[in-house]
Amino acid sequence: MSVTFVFPLPTTGAFSFCQCISSSEHYQLLADADVRRAQLRDVLKRAKRKNIQDMVEVVKVIEDYIPHVFTIKDGIESGYLLLDNEIVTSWRPPLSGSPIHIIENQRISAPTIDYEASMTLLAYALSLLALAEEIYQVGTSQEKWKQSTAHLTLARSILIYLSTHPLQIDPAAPLDLQPSTLSPLINMIGGALHLLVIYKSLPSPDSAEKPPSPSLMSRISIYALEKFSAALSLLPPSLKNDNFENWIRDAKLYSTAVAERFMAVERESKGDVGAAIALCMAGRAEIKPGPAILKKSSRLSMPKRSSSSISADGTFSGESLGDIKESMKRLRSELETMERDYRAQNDRLSFQKIPDIKDTKRNWPSGREVVAVKGEWTPPASLIDWGGTGEHHESPSAVRQSVSYSGQGQYY
Repeated sequence: MSVTFVFPLPTTGAFSFCQCISSSEHYQLLADADVRRAQLRDVLKRAKRKNIQDMVEVVKVIEDYIPHVFTIKDGIESGYLLLDNEIVTSWRPPLSGSPIHIIENQRISAPTIDYEASMTLLAYALSLLALAEEIYQVGTSQEKWKQSTAHLTLARSILIYLSTHPLQIDPAAPLDLQPSTLSPLINMIGGALHLLVIYKSLPSPDSAEKPPSPSLMSRISIYALEKFSAALSLLPPSLKNDNFENWIRDAKLYSTAVAERFMAVERESKGDVGAAIALCMAGRAEIKPGPAILKKSSRLSMPKRSSSSISADGTFSGESLGDIKESMKRLRSELETMERDYRAQNDRLSFQKIPDIKDTKRNWPSGREVVAVKGEWTPPASLIDWGGTGEHHESPSAVRQSVSYSGQGQYY
């Protein structure tokens, strides 16, 4: 199983701040920014060519660059840095563009430091999504749940920041930075955060932990499918990516089937065996085998891999995708076993009428959010005290923020 859809990362053209800004007093800041931007351009290019060991390298380079670009942004906006030439950078958009995957998106050039900062943050958020997926797939310790959650939470807070601070570029901001494009991603991550809770809570033969409340887990699953449904409904024409859309559809179906699985366990525990049987039947109907649901383009269900090399387009280099239907089949098999056991119990003891499958959805509980991001991402403190001493701080403030969320530490 995968926990999130992994988008390709953007790439960018060459650019130098020193060629746009003359400042003998702050030359070191500009030179350092140019070095770190060159490193960013290189690592994004290598990620595109699948020539990186893991996504940690990409994230680290972006985190080193962000304080410099925001410090320059603050200096320009406060009037302490004056432009000799207009800042114009070019980025290849990762989200919108040609629906024909063999045609590479063209780079979009736009003026202002805001475009540079925003595209850098978009690259940061998408690399965090890839890192969360990578850690979930190859992690072996229990820490992988917390680490993946932290990366997804940070990515979502960055996208919220971008959607609430839209670019003011005439005639309009690039499609990838418009709130209508970012909103489906924010909802998708909201569902993915709860998929992690679901994956952690599914029964495991080697787990000695007490199983969670089926009532709670059904509501968490319903919340996940609500977020995936919202992501689907908000998809703009610019984001009509078949792989992304199929992933969200499968994630929604999976969350629905898991919700019905947990509700079946709850109903049986209360003696309502007939309803439990109907819920198992409904869950199986959601993930019935066949190409209409288990599409090869979806990477919702992926087996464990021993390699940690993940590319920027969501595939694991050097590894076969294997049978991506495995996880869906496992859940369907479990529902079949539960239904068989419940039917045997009903035939021997309960003798209850089995409701119609359609009736099982009439009394669903509301979804419950247990991993809610508190607040949006905030830019790091400036490396230079503009308006004060003008001192250049060599050690940049931390970019990676410890974003808190409700339920933190309670479900892992």
